This record gives sequence, structure tokens and C-alpha cells, in this order.
Amino acid sequence: MTPDPAVIADRAAPTVVTPVMPTSPRRPSWIALRAEPASVAKGRRFARDVVGGYTLDDDYLYLVRLLVSELLTNAVNAARAMRDWPYDSWPVRLDVAATNRWVYVAATDPDHRPLPAAAVGGLEAENGRGLHIIDGAATARWPIYREHGKTIHVVVAAPGVTLTADELRRIGVPT
Repeated sequence: MTPDPAVIADRAAPTVVTPVMPTSPRRPSWIALRAEPASVAKGRRFARDVVGGYTLDDDYLYLVRLLVSELLTNAVNAARAMRDWPYDSWPVRLDVAATNRWVYVAATDPDHRPLPAAAVGGLEAENGRGLHIIDGAATARWPIYREHGKTIHVVVAAPGVTLTADELRRIGVPT
């Protein structure tokens, strides 16, 4: 039997671990959420866990979590505006996929109506700033409307990365 190379003379040899940042997602991850404000924090934690394995940049991770907050706040508000949901209903969905070059986030809610026009009022407005924040930080944002809901998709390039048209097409960004 070959001895374990990490054990030499009954002592553990020091091991150097270098993080490996994959260039493609292993699999997209998703979570179903209730239509309640606490779901926004749960979604942020979920996104942090998914994206944290692909980046060591705290500012980038903060940005992704901010965009998830904005998307989920809109989705939860849209679901709640439709009706009261029973406690065991999970009408909001968050999808997250990450690589070392980009993060893809999508929030789905049961409201099929188009997004409202951007609110006027600038940074001091009470509502309507979320999409401005997303558009200012994201590489791409697009909605898909269906009979029973809508999904808002967002792609954020990693710091220092410019995504090619081919990469955006493979992610699913409409041309």
C-alpha cells in the first residue's frame, strides 16, 4: 500500500490550497421563495453561497447581492400585489449561475404584467430606483413575459472582464 503523501513520519505535511475558479458553471442553481420580505435576505444568502465559490472579490460579491436584493424586492412586491399567498406557497423563484467571467441571475414572479416605467424623482425617490441600479451595474438585463408570470434576467461581468457577443449569446442574452 502506498503511504499517503500528506503524511510524512507520522506528521501531516503542510498543504497549500489555491482556489480554482471554474470558467463554466457546474450547474445553475435555483431556490423557490415565499412572497414575503424575509425572502429577499434568504435570496441574498443563497446568491452569496453560489457566487462565493467563483470569486474572491468582495466588492463584486456585494454588487451581485445588491442586484439580487433589487430583483427579489420587485418580485416579492409583484407577487404580494396580486393577492395574499398561503404560507405554504412559494410563488417567487431565484436562479443563479456563476463562472469566473460572469454571474447570471433571474427572478421569476407570478405577475405577467410588464414592468412599470422607470420612476421619475432620481435617487431621492421612494420607489423605482431598483431597475436604475440594475441597469447601471449589469452587462445585460431583459424580461421574458409569460401568461402566468415574468422573469427578469440579469448578467453581470466579473471585474475587468468584457464579455464577447458570443459569450452573451451562449448565456442567453437576446440579440
